Amino acid sequence: MTNTIDHTDFDLDDALKLAVSYLRVSSKKQLDTARDIDPDGNSVATQRIHVDRKADNLGARIVKEFFDPGISAQTIDKRQEFQDLITYLREHPDIKYVIVYARSRAFRNYIDAAITKRLLDKLGVKLVSAREDFGEGIFGEAMEAITDIFNDVQNRLSGEDIRIKLQNKATKGGTIGRTRIGYLNTRMEFEGRLVNAVALDPKRADLVKKAWELYATGEYSIDRLEATMADMGLTARASGRFPVEKPISDSTWHRILRDPYYAGFVVYKGDLYPGRHEALISQELFDQVQDVLNARSAPGQRDRVHQHYLKGGLFCARCRDKGRVARLIYMEVTGKTKQKYEYFACRARQEKSCDLPYLRVERVEHAIVERYRFLQLPEDFISEVRAELQASIDDEQDNVRERHASLKRRLDQLETQESNLVDLAADAALPQAKIRAKLGAIKLERKRIEAGLANTGEQLAVGASVLRDALALLDDPYALYRDAEPKIRRHLNQTFYEAFYVDDIEVVDDDKKPLFGELHDAVRVYQEGRAQRPAAIGSPISCTNEENPHNVEVPSSSTVTDSLTLSDVFRVGVSSKAVMVGRAGLEPATNGL
Repeated sequence: MTNTIDHTDFDLDDALKLAVSYLRVSSKKQLDTARDIDPDGNSVATQRIHVDRKADNLGARIVKEFFDPGISAQTIDKRQEFQDLITYLREHPDIKYVIVYARSRAFRNYIDAAITKRLLDKLGVKLVSAREDFGEGIFGEAMEAITDIFNDVQNRLSGEDIRIKLQNKATKGGTIGRTRIGYLNTRMEFEGRLVNAVALDPKRADLVKKAWELYATGEYSIDRLEATMADMGLTARASGRFPVEKPISDSTWHRILRDPYYAGFVVYKGDLYPGRHEALISQELFDQVQDVLNARSAPGQRDRVHQHYLKGGLFCARCRDKGRVARLIYMEVTGKTKQKYEYFACRARQEKSCDLPYLRVERVEHAIVERYRFLQLPEDFISEVRAELQASIDDEQDNVRERHASLKRRLDQLETQESNLVDLAADAALPQAKIRAKLGAIKLERKRIEAGLANTGEQLAVGASVLRDALALLDDPYALYRDAEPKIRRHLNQTFYEAFYVDDIEVVDDDKKPLFGELHDAVRVYQEGRAQRPAAIGSPISCTNEENPHNVEVPSSSTVTDSLTLSDVFRVGVSSKAVMVGRAGLEPATNGL
C-alpha cells in the first residue's frame, strides 16, 4: 500500500531524532472493525496511538509511516511495504528508529528477525517495539531473540491448529471457505442457537445443474457453454472485489466442471469426504462430465478456449427476430491441410434452431468497421450542441455563485446560534438536555451545508465533461475504429455499443450505449425539425403549434429540467442545462470515455 504519511517538511536543526513507523494487520477483516471510529479500523488506530506515544518517549519524530493492510505473509520477503521501508532507510541515513507496535507485527519467524537486525545495525537504525521494553545491552538483545523464537513457535502452532480444525471440519462434511456458485452461505437454528449452514441458491442452482447436463451431452465446448449460460441469465454472485454480477467466465467453468462438491463431496488436502450440503447433481452426471473433459484433454482433442476482440458482442439477427437471444460464437477450425480457418457461428444453429450460415471472421470484422460509418454525427449538430453546452455552463456559474453565497450566509447564522447556545449553557438559562439537542441539530446542518458547498456545481461539471468527451469521440469514429489495433477496437466497441446484430455478413442493427443512443436520437429529431424550427435552441419555453410541429407537451419551467431529454431540446426548442449535462439527461454510461 502507498505510504499514508510523509512528513518531510521537518526542520533539520530540530533536536528530535527521526523515525519511521511500521503498522500491519494480517487480515482484511481487521481493517473493518470500528470503521465509524477510524477509517483504517480499530486495530490500526490502536497501533498508531501506541507507536506515536513510544516516539514521544524516545524524543523522536515519525517522518514516514509504512502500512501493510491485511496481507497475510509469514516472511518479510513477501511484504512489499516492508521492502519499501528498507529501501527508504537506505536512502535516508538520518533515520534512527523503526517503531513497530510489537515485534510479532513485524516478524513471524526468528530467521527474518535476525536478518533484519543485522541489516538495521549496518544502517545504524534501531528497531523499537511500542508494547515491549527489553532494555539495552546484551541481555536486552537476548530477550528480543527469545521473543522472536516464541513468536515463531506460536505462529506455527496457530497454523497447525487451523489445519487440524479445517481437517476436522472437512471430515465431518463441512464446507471450507465460501460456497460454490449455485449455493449460499446461510444460518440455521440448531438446538436453540444459530449455526452456519449451506443451502441451494434459488436463483442459480437450477441453471448450474442445467450447465452440467448440457456439457455431459458432449455437444458443448466450454466456449459454447459460457455463451449459452450467459444468454440464459446465469451470473456469478457479487462480492467485495467484484460488486457487479457478471456472467461466469470460461476459466471458472473449467473449475466448476471438475469440482466434486456439486456431487455432494468436500475435498481437503486431496482427500474426499461426504459433505453435509445437498448434492446439486448425481454421481452419474458428474462421471459423465469427467469423461467428456478427459476425452477432450487427450492429444489433439483439447477443449480449447479461443479469443477474439469481437467475442461477446455479436448476436444473431435472425434469432432476435424470432424472439430469442443467441450469441455468435467464435471458433477456429483446422482443415485437412493443417490450415486454420476462423468463423463466427450462431449458438442456436448448433441446436438446429437457426439457419444462419457460418460466417468468416474477416467478413464480420469488415462489417463492423462499416457499421462505424453510421456512428458519425453531423458537424453542424456537434457545433450546436457544443455551443448550447457552453451557454449552459456559463448560465450555471451564476447559479453556483448564488448558491454558495446563500450557503455561506446560513453557515454564519449557524455559528451565531451555536455561540448563543454555548452562552446559555454557561448561564444555565436553558435545560442542558435541550441545549445539547439543539447543538446536535446545528452540527448536522453544518455538515450538510459544508457538503453542499463542496458539491455545488460538481454534477454539472462531470456531466459536461462526459458530453464533451463523447462529442470528441464522434468527430470521426469510422477512422478511429478502422485504424485501431484489435485491443483498442474491443474497448471502442464496449464504449459505443451494447450489441451488434448480424445477418449473413451484414450488421443489420445495433444497441448503442445509452449516452450515444441518446445523441443519435437527438440527431434524428434535429434533422427532422431543422427546417421547421424558427427559433434558436436558447429561446423561451413557451411554444406555438408552429414552433412545436411534433405536438410535444411542453412541461412547466419548474419541471422542465427533470423531464426533458436532449431529443426534446431540439424538438421543442428549449434550453435546459439539466438535459444537457444533468442526471435527467445524458449520464456517464461507460468507463470507456
